[in-house]
Amino acid sequence: MLTMATISVKLSDATRDRVQTAALNLGLTPHALMVHAIEDAVDQAEARQSLIEQALASRQRVAKTGLVVDGAALADYLKAKVRGHTTKRPPAIGIENFLPSGK
Repeated sequence: MLTMATISVKLSDATRDRVQTAALNLGLTPHALMVHAIEDAVDQAEARQSLIEQALASRQRVAKTGLVVDGAALADYLKAKVRGHTTKRPPAIGIENFLPSGK
């Protein structure tokens, strides 16, 4: 049997009224609305954390290899793919190609 944890949430009167109205409009109980809202918030937080982790891994990969793909070339490649065209991926090139001269 699945056990369910209980959490107490204190809401202002105004927020409680908004929850009750929103739940009524959606045909839900206030409890069901809050459960869905919490689940959605946790899903968003997890997705955000995953995106941050992917970005940090990409940053480490660039720092290690020094290779990046030109953004404009990637955009052209993706547009061509969406249109159904066969095209080659843009090559990864050294990040130094994007730095101002003399740096």
